[in-house]
Amino acid sequence: MVVLWEMCMPLVEILRLSLESLRSQKLRTGLTMLGIIIGVLAIVVLVSTGNGAKNYILREFEELGTNLIVIQPGKTDKKSRFGPPIGASQRKMTLEDVVALEKRSFGIEAVTGLVFGSGTVRQGEYISNVSVFGSNENFLQILNLTVEEGSFFGREEDDYGRRVIVLGHNLRENLFGDDNALGKLVKLNQSEFRVVGVMKETGDKVGLNLDEFVFIPTRAAMRVFNEDKLFGIRARASSRAGLDDAVDEITTILKERRNGEEDFTIVTQTTMLSTMTTILNMLTYVLGAIAGVSMLVGGIGIMNITLVGVSERTPEIGIRRAVGARRRDILKQFLFEAMTLSSFGGLLGIGLALAITHTLFFFFPNFDLRAPGWILAPSFLLSMLVGVVFGVWPAWKASRIEPLEALRYE
Repeated sequence: MVVLWEMCMPLVEILRLSLESLRSQKLRTGLTMLGIIIGVLAIVVLVSTGNGAKNYILREFEELGTNLIVIQPGKTDKKSRFGPPIGASQRKMTLEDVVALEKRSFGIEAVTGLVFGSGTVRQGEYISNVSVFGSNENFLQILNLTVEEGSFFGREEDDYGRRVIVLGHNLRENLFGDDNALGKLVKLNQSEFRVVGVMKETGDKVGLNLDEFVFIPTRAAMRVFNEDKLFGIRARASSRAGLDDAVDEITTILKERRNGEEDFTIVTQTTMLSTMTTILNMLTYVLGAIAGVSMLVGGIGIMNITLVGVSERTPEIGIRRAVGARRRDILKQFLFEAMTLSSFGGLLGIGLALAITHTLFFFFPNFDLRAPGWILAPSFLLSMLVGVVFGVWPAWKASRIEPLEALRYE
């Protein structure tokens, strides 16, 4: 027996002894593991939530296409990727700028001036508060939108500023119910417009519910809102590979119209996606770090329970030391128990997190909360690390117990 203990304890034997010790105190073991389970569960679920939010937002951007170019009047800091603040003092951007881009730029396949405002739409006794986009016929192509009933207004309606209107999907239902809306008159603010189309239902697009919008020709919008300038210009590059060349063309054309002054800001969708990815990745990491703090609670629980175990098993330690067990054998025994607790807790936490995230995905398929594979292994390794870190001190304390003192312990 002495010779056996003088040899290095096999890992299988250490594991067997650890499991026997943990099984003898089932309630205490379960409560100790609970802290690790909750910690790992919090990490996986919160990281999954952050990752799901990132994928959802990026998908919304990508559904608008990857070749979108946003041109806003006013110059902003080049380090900013979202353009100048709305409402800032800026030189006018006009329809003549749109015409110049259409005629001279070879890198864009569609361009529209944009007028943005709000008002009320009336039809009989029904009334709705709406947001209004004034644009030309290219708006659908630029933002990948579809008309469900009728058609969008054409170039002639835009050139002459005719009072025609395309309703968002929800507005058509609010104003007309099950009746046919095409050809009917509605009053936008104080002007009557004829309905020529109804948009296909789209839901929220990057924070805008286009189903609640109405769309009218640019010149008609400028008259309704008494504006002589554009809110901005939107364009679509001919190809993703030619996006940078299109931006250079737009910059050159607009600077020439402004005597060489670059008093506008151009933002591409690729740039916006890159910025959003960086921000949302940081959010995911922060959520993971916050959840990681909860692992400290589990680690403290392991340390406390292991210290209690050392105190209760002091006579056992004395007997083992008396028959030849070395200090490092005792150290490995208690350290392995702490690691076993944290490892099983980590596995149970990951299993529970997977069950929760997949269940949520089943009920909310548009918002993918399923745990990404890359977080599972780090979560488990973190749980093991917690067991090692918080188990070292109790294990070291157990290994320093002298045999004679242990055998006299009551």
